[in-house]
Amino acid sequence: MSDNDGVMSNEKFEIVHKMNRRIASIDKYYVIGVANKAFEEYFGKIVETLLDVVVPEDKERLMAFIDSYDGAAKSEMFRFTDAQKRLRYNHMYIYAQRGVGNGNNMDIELMDVESMEDTNKSLRDDVSKHKILLGLDKEYTFTYNKDNNIFSMYRYDVDSRDVIYKSDIDEWKHQMLSEGYIAENDREMFTNFISEVRSYAQMFSIKFNTSMRTYNKVMETLRFIGTVMNKNDGSKIVIGRVIPEEGLNSYNQVADMIEELQYDSLTHVYNKKTVTEYAVKCLKKEKKNRVTIAVLDVDHFKKVNDTYGHMYGDKVLARVGRKLKEVVGEDGVVGRIGGDEFIIVFNGINDEHALRGMLRAIRTQIKWEFVNDFEDITITCSIGASFSPNNGTEYEELFRKADYCLYVAKEKGRDRYVFFRDDLHKESYENSLNSKEKNVNDGREMKELRFLSGIMENFSSDKRKAVSELLSHMYDSFKLDSINLYWGPNLNKAYFLGAELGGSLNADYVYTEGFKKLLDGKNHAVVGFVGRQTDMASEFGTAMREKRVFSTVQCIIGSEDDIKGLFTIDRCKESSQWAEYEIECAVIAASLISVIAETERR
Repeated sequence: MSDNDGVMSNEKFEIVHKMNRRIASIDKYYVIGVANKAFEEYFGKIVETLLDVVVPEDKERLMAFIDSYDGAAKSEMFRFTDAQKRLRYNHMYIYAQRGVGNGNNMDIELMDVESMEDTNKSLRDDVSKHKILLGLDKEYTFTYNKDNNIFSMYRYDVDSRDVIYKSDIDEWKHQMLSEGYIAENDREMFTNFISEVRSYAQMFSIKFNTSMRTYNKVMETLRFIGTVMNKNDGSKIVIGRVIPEEGLNSYNQVADMIEELQYDSLTHVYNKKTVTEYAVKCLKKEKKNRVTIAVLDVDHFKKVNDTYGHMYGDKVLARVGRKLKEVVGEDGVVGRIGGDEFIIVFNGINDEHALRGMLRAIRTQIKWEFVNDFEDITITCSIGASFSPNNGTEYEELFRKADYCLYVAKEKGRDRYVFFRDDLHKESYENSLNSKEKNVNDGREMKELRFLSGIMENFSSDKRKAVSELLSHMYDSFKLDSINLYWGPNLNKAYFLGAELGGSLNADYVYTEGFKKLLDGKNHAVVGFVGRQTDMASEFGTAMREKRVFSTVQCIIGSEDDIKGLFTIDRCKESSQWAEYEIECAVIAASLISVIAETERR
């Protein structure tokens, strides 16, 4: 467990420091490791400490988060109080590592989000100061690191930095020469420049004609001025500026032309042509690293335009572009491909957990960016992603799959990201390719409506068979973990499909005031994140924790005052929001079960 940025300032965390930041893993059934009993006691104290300082609203969710650990890395955000009784948001990350003997260690890392943001702000302020001193706005710099042989070239724009090139210096040299980016009579000067950079010359200044800034469209004379700088860790790195040698008027014309050729004038991210060419080149030359295509769409943007006008809508898009560049940083390239749709190309994020963390950060930061702007509109974003080589190696295929996942993300309720997975999406994706028109409002919903139409038709002739077909369809199609029916005065379990839930065999929590609040006058309760309902419905939260349920739709059969049964669809592996068609199918299934029960009673 780490103590980054003062997150462990509370005295109650003293036991954590004594453990040297390592905690032995507790399996669901037994402790694994060498000193089993000692580690078990330590782990118990850690959990007690965390539960003692977490805010009451997050306690149930934290318990479920720890209890559900199955060896796979995962993370979530929780709120703790520090020694000064201040509320602090912390990002908790749990992952397994090889331990002593035959056991595994479980690392629990906590990072104080606000402290991290303060640090980032300080770094951004320092960058801004240096840019002001050096006059780097809308200018170009370069770096070279001998340790990894990486040459990078950047473009500064007010408070952001765009990566123009970042690759092995030998590969970059070959690209510039073979693709005609260097004027014929200056190829020797360019080769000298590469030699100066690689030799770590203390000071150098070389000029040559090149089209590297204009992507091989227009030649210009650029002077590369470099020096060697000592880094904090004692190593050295080459840094430098790229200065146009032409007169001021000529320079302004070239700068304007570069803007027009490469950048979207509204959002200041790359335009569609430039970002597409970049993605295609990455996929062609990349042999070792994963290239990820992420397509992002601003949720509810049409409502912003309709309510506040297009000028305000443009300001929203500009802020989205700025926030995307800020969050993505040097890990990827951001472009706008039209309307409120953006694309992000990541090259080199090979760890899936890190990639999910990046997309989660984008989704969260976009939401926070506009959290206080509107009373009646919530600005969020939906993201679809695919990556090479798992989902394909050609840009067009990866883009189509990412775009399809964006469609799935919107269909499931927006404000989420979806990765392309063959086991979940391949069949429906291939079917969508044969469809001339794809609409997020009627694609999957129309499919479910047609299926329900057939169920209703069959229901009149064989009620039980029709309901059985509906439940099987829901279980398979919605990727559920369990479907349950509780019946009778004590609401004992009468039927289940899929995994058999643990805990109590009844659902008597439905009679509590907390559950009635969840119903809110309706005949069903939709809970995407069970842990968040602890305060409103503590008995319900406890029951779900015992049953290992993270997301559920609970439909009462009968009325709130006369409950005859309870029908539930449940997910037990992770929390997730429910799509509207999933909720509607659950309500219809409960209604059909009610009809069967009433018919058979007569």
